[in-house]
Amino acid sequence: MDSEVDEVAQVLLQMVCSPSKLIQKAAREAVGIMVENVTPAQAMTALMESGLQSHHVQVWKCAAEHLLALMQKFGGKKLAGSAARVGRLIQMAVKLIQDKDTRHYGCEMVQMLMTYQKPKRLLEQSVSTCDM
Repeated sequence: MDSEVDEVAQVLLQMVCSPSKLIQKAAREAVGIMVENVTPAQAMTALMESGLQSHHVQVWKCAAEHLLALMQKFGGKKLAGSAARVGRLIQMAVKLIQDKDTRHYGCEMVQMLMTYQKPKRLLEQSVSTCDM
């Protein structure tokens, strides 16, 4: 099931780059529907693997928007789970902060993670102040 979710996310996120505004809007909505209908862990993995690894700003923004919404809905602590997943989430948030088009989403994610003790320690250990 995870590979199917990853494949669907990849295809939908590629459609976000379409020159047609109608297709872009439909793709964004479809990504939102996909996120709502899979487990939070599957959605998080798919968005990070397919969306935040892309080179297109529109894809980054779409993936970041849905990842932030997912974090707001379920909380960073529940989504993060293992230390490895927390580390990946922190890395992605820092990447988002470093880009002017996605800075808002990254800052929101870091603020959410800072409210939890374990991710806060990992964040302080793994991210230098110059990255922020």
